[in-house]
Amino acid sequence: MKERRNTMQKELTYDAVLHYPGHPSADDVYKVISSRYKSISKATVYRNLATLCEEGKIGRVIPTDGWEARFDHRTEEHAHAVCTFCGNVFDVDVSYDKNIFSKAVCMEDGFIITSHELIFEGICRDCREKEKENGTERIKD
Repeated sequence: MKERRNTMQKELTYDAVLHYPGHPSADDVYKVISSRYKSISKATVYRNLATLCEEGKIGRVIPTDGWEARFDHRTEEHAHAVCTFCGNVFDVDVSYDKNIFSKAVCMEDGFIITSHELIFEGICRDCREKEKENGTERIKD
């Protein structure tokens, strides 16, 4: 993919993802940038997030269950966990060997895997603590 020119807005967008504690949504990134640069538009931030993903400078995690996409400054292959209660996304440090997945999904008709994503779903610590406090805990340790 051909890298597009760098603009101040694109650098601000990249910097916001790079320094965000976790995996920000597009709105999170916009809030970080617009708090310092009032003139930046949401459309500009969204467009720059898409461009940075296309260029491979950041990753996009698309959770299931209707949660909005999150962005990741880590671009090497790694797994994620998504809380099905709050939608937060977390990195999961597991042994990650893309060759295992490629061999496991090898198909006789010549299908070639060009990418894949490993996402675990569950309930994060904060949501479990809230359930315990409210006495509504559905999943026990």
